[in-house]
Amino acid sequence: VTPLVSAHGPPAKIIHQYTLPPYSLVNFGYSPAELAVAQTNGLTTTDHPAIGSGLQWLADNFYLSITDRGPNADRADGNKAFPLPQFTPTIMLFKAVHDQIVPLSVLPILNDLGQGVTGIPNGPSDDSVPYLTVASTTPLPFNPDGMDIEDVHTLPGGGFILVEEYGPSIVIVSPTGNVLKRYTPVGKTLAGANYSVDDILPAVFKQRRANRGFEGIAVSDDGQTAYTLTQSPMGSTGATSPYKDSRLVRILRMDISDPLNLRVTGQFVMLNEPLAGFPVGTVPKDMKISAAAWISQDKLLITEWGDKLGGAKLVVVDLTAATDVNGLSSATAVPLILENVNTDLSALGITPAVTTVALDVISEFPTIKDFKFEGLSILNDNEVAISIDNDFGIGQTPNAETRLYNIRLTAPLR
Repeated sequence: VTPLVSAHGPPAKIIHQYTLPPYSLVNFGYSPAELAVAQTNGLTTTDHPAIGSGLQWLADNFYLSITDRGPNADRADGNKAFPLPQFTPTIMLFKAVHDQIVPLSVLPILNDLGQGVTGIPNGPSDDSVPYLTVASTTPLPFNPDGMDIEDVHTLPGGGFILVEEYGPSIVIVSPTGNVLKRYTPVGKTLAGANYSVDDILPAVFKQRRANRGFEGIAVSDDGQTAYTLTQSPMGSTGATSPYKDSRLVRILRMDISDPLNLRVTGQFVMLNEPLAGFPVGTVPKDMKISAAAWISQDKLLITEWGDKLGGAKLVVVDLTAATDVNGLSSATAVPLILENVNTDLSALGITPAVTTVALDVISEFPTIKDFKFEGLSILNDNEVAISIDNDFGIGQTPNAETRLYNIRLTAPLR
């Protein structure tokens, strides 16, 4: 790819692109017979696993990544079909070699019974009702264990911290993939779950939009602090809703020094980038934040993109002067008052995070047609790695491949 010249310094450059060759779901523990049944249910490909929902660079050319809830398809009624309903979110260790992603090991997420948690929604308050096929008339049962994992990061004492969309929740997983604890918003206790659930997160997060829960996890270098944020503003997107055109996204700060006794230590807000910087026709409800990484104390790097029409940016989020709204009476007196487009944040004494675009991906690299940049990791002060969620090859682009891009930025992050 030939980079464009940037007015802010040397041009950004794609240093390397890696692709995952066909890799059968048999390698994830599903038998040929199970996959044959899934194909009769509408699974169009069995060798394009979506491992790029989350990403962590480990060392050299080694990476950690994760799948989301598994193969699914949209139904005409707005619900989802799960042709392989037993699929469970899976962590993958891989190496980037030459031009290829080379899988080294897979680790499925398990409940206390040693069973895969699956990616089936927890209940009717989640995104949609699950069905086996796009034409099924009888829904699948909900699963309180189910998770739609979107990011992963290692913990200093071993194991992993994950974020997922259904709760939305924070999940602590052992080195063997067993769920040790799932943290959910207050009041969402997940009765019947086969692992420990602690509903300590701010209750407001129960009002996240369908399929727009926690999307990224940014962990400090010492592994003591983590930030997560919702994929989109919260609140209804109905035609007359005061939240429909909101640009406000909430960021949660946590003390994870004792992962099994996680504590919320702050909540901040940021505003999505103006629509003028995205393809014509993009509307506020299309905007998504799909990944997060730690730059330094109180600074994060996020990926922001415009859903259906694409356009992606890497944005630095500076929380240094942002107001901690956790428990602030002016921010909690009315549910979603901050998301209401008629609310004057300054009148409430609230200062959002300062945001700065570090890279306009599509402007710099117009030949890249991937819009689902869902994994993000910082390699060094000047370089990042971005992974693609290919929707198991059954999304917008049939048989799409998982890809990893190493990109040099126009200016250092630190």
